[in-house]
Amino acid sequence: MGRIIILFFFLIPMSNCSTQTWINIDLEETEYVDATEKTCLKKTGEPLNGNYAIKFNRHQTNYEPFTDGFKNGEAKVFRNKKLAEKGFYQNNLKQGEWLYYNEDGTIRKRIYFQKGKTKPLKDLRLRWERKR
Repeated sequence: MGRIIILFFFLIPMSNCSTQTWINIDLEETEYVDATEKTCLKKTGEPLNGNYAIKFNRHQTNYEPFTDGFKNGEAKVFRNKKLAEKGFYQNNLKQGEWLYYNEDGTIRKRIYFQKGKTKPLKDLRLRWERKR
């Protein structure tokens, strides 16, 4: 009986770590402030903080983590309830590998970003050749 109780208390914190809560809002509830480059709530003017599921229309929802109004972390875009894009943001800029998916879930396109700009394919080939 003691083992079951210990296991119970061990599994509760683990289950909480794997789930993320998302704040559901419509795009119309947000505004982008050009002067600060932050995304804020229209009602309060406060920058977004936390994980937001931003509904663009009835077909698209963006799941984006925000820190003080800046996108930071893994973002996913769903269109017609299917994953359409996935990648990372660092201070509002796309960073690293971004994947774009077909309707059937296969990868349509793979683009690499560095500080929001696409990385030239030439640079990627050189890095790959050096690793070999």
